[in-house]
Amino acid sequence: MAQQAPGHVVNQQLLPFTAQDGRTFANYVVGGNGDLVNRLVQSDDGFAALWLWGPPASGKSHLAHAACHWHVGRGAKAAYVPLASTPEDPEVLHGLADYDLVALDDLQHWLGRIDLERALMGLYQGLVTRGHRLLVVADQPAAALRFAVDDVGSRLRAAAAWEVQELNDPGKALVLADRARRRGLEVPPPVLDFWFARRERSLSCLLDDFERLDRAAWSERRRLTVPLLKKVLGL
Repeated sequence: MAQQAPGHVVNQQLLPFTAQDGRTFANYVVGGNGDLVNRLVQSDDGFAALWLWGPPASGKSHLAHAACHWHVGRGAKAAYVPLASTPEDPEVLHGLADYDLVALDDLQHWLGRIDLERALMGLYQGLVTRGHRLLVVADQPAAALRFAVDDVGSRLRAAAAWEVQELNDPGKALVLADRARRRGLEVPPPVLDFWFARRERSLSCLLDDFERLDRAAWSERRRLTVPLLKKVLGL
């Protein structure tokens, strides 16, 4: 893997690190995750490993991006690796132990293959040696997952585990309003009330709805209206 300058995100294109889709702590709706956010911005004296887990659209990836962005803003070298969309090749992790913070998203996609887990073990040991930080994101706690390499499982099960708490309805409304604002849209409160009363209120479904509405909103001059919801969502 080629050498990268400080402050890079790591994926198959090795893009310069930015807060993808604006995912920073500044626009993260904290909800019941205040203690977790405080932990992510703490400085560690030596190696630390954190394991974040939770259901889809609970904000896990947002937190991983935000943590990388926060540490890069303070002069650290951070790497975010989206394992679900990264080639399943041990070389992807080569050299990452030199980073102050390595965030591995969707770790479950790399479990079950000995070669990949050995690469994870090598990264883990390198981070320990250098006193750097590992942030793991998965859909389940480590104790619920099966590992092909026992040493990997034992070490990651010992990481500090945090369950990312799902937002309540007011928190989900803030997420939708923020996303709409960044797309140049307005979401009046009566529209939100109508929307929430008639659709499944999991954040993943609401965000899917929003993408459909965004594509159709040009006809409404960038406003979301009840008639538009009825038409697009079949309400």
